[in-house]
Amino acid sequence: MPKPFAIFGAGLSAQAARRLAQSQGQEAVLFDERGSGDCNEFTEADIDRFDEFVFSPGFAENHPWRQLVETSKLPCMSELAYAAKSWKGQIIAITGTNGKSTLTALLNKALNQAGEVAVSAGNIGYPFSDAVLSESNQEGAYAVLEISSFQAELADGMELDALLWTNFAEDHLDRYHSMARYFKAKAKLFDCLKPNAICVVGPQVAEWMANQRKAFDGCSIAHEVADLVLQLDADSVFQRFPYSKNFSLAAELWCLMDLPPAALIEAANAFVLPPHRLDVVAECGSVRFWNDSKATNFHATLAALRSIDGPIVWIGGGRAKGGDVEAFAQQVGPQVNMAVLYGEVAERLAKALKGSLGSVHVYECFDHAIAAAAEFAAKVPHANVLLSPGFASYDQFDSFDARGKNFNDMVLSLKNARKPSYCHSIE
Repeated sequence: MPKPFAIFGAGLSAQAARRLAQSQGQEAVLFDERGSGDCNEFTEADIDRFDEFVFSPGFAENHPWRQLVETSKLPCMSELAYAAKSWKGQIIAITGTNGKSTLTALLNKALNQAGEVAVSAGNIGYPFSDAVLSESNQEGAYAVLEISSFQAELADGMELDALLWTNFAEDHLDRYHSMARYFKAKAKLFDCLKPNAICVVGPQVAEWMANQRKAFDGCSIAHEVADLVLQLDADSVFQRFPYSKNFSLAAELWCLMDLPPAALIEAANAFVLPPHRLDVVAECGSVRFWNDSKATNFHATLAALRSIDGPIVWIGGGRAKGGDVEAFAQQVGPQVNMAVLYGEVAERLAKALKGSLGSVHVYECFDHAIAAAAEFAAKVPHANVLLSPGFASYDQFDSFDARGKNFNDMVLSLKNARKPSYCHSIE
């Protein structure tokens, strides 16, 4: 009789992995330190009870439970790798420091537009195990997987038909402690490529591949696919930086997969950005309010700053994830007119900014920072209030989504107030 699975964690991906195991007649035991699973302790004595071990993304390589299991040499995998064994169709993996969620959604829509059966899953918020249990799991179907570095760490056993790696920049250095280790985690996906699989990487990734002496066999370095870009509508979101760069990557992959260009163009032209990704949420007089709460790393924030014309009142801060905050501040300073900072990293960031920016303001509370930014912006003709924090949300919110919703609510409440001082130019 087969031994049960051990699944570590009790969140969305862990619960989905258990459902998949049970659908195949296998028992699964959930281990969770917070008491939400079947057991809240795991010791060396437990290892022999199980044949395979599935880890949720939150378990870093230095977690005691993961160290115990990996020392045992028994199969140890992510939820994605576990689910992949039961997927009947093709798998397209999308990774990168930024842009992966947008490209995962775009390629899924484009495949549907081309008449293919496709489902997006993974880090985008829908566990792959649930996709495997859906009607989409059939021969010839496509799974478009957004894969984070946390999920890539334990990707052994996955077989990928295509890989798209958008870019590579500082992020998650609180977990990896060096850029080389962060790169190594994502680079495990190269080892999952099937023979003759398609692989497209952005120029930054290519530089790191050369730096880390990673072979380029079968990899295409994506540059602008001019003929497809020219077919985009003028108001397509993919005409805007940084989404234009992401579209070039998608177009390169699409062409190599020999899929109909018209389907990609149609999907791109109709594409609507998910919430909290560099979009205008309100205008008040001549002030525009931009929500880019999804920008939880330096690279994303710097891209947002480069994409906006006109004066910028920047709202930044949150919880640091490692990385060189001072170097980041030196790049931000020349691009903004004023910095309004909040959260755990605010004081350190303010100190770093004062050498390159004269107007820096610190607030403990996120809501106070928004209100202050609105007041400051009202005094600057054609100003942009940009929430693009550059840091994680977890000091005051449980997700970037919650932070973004709070920003929207706060901006709209200010806008709808009877006579808010920052809106006086409307009346």
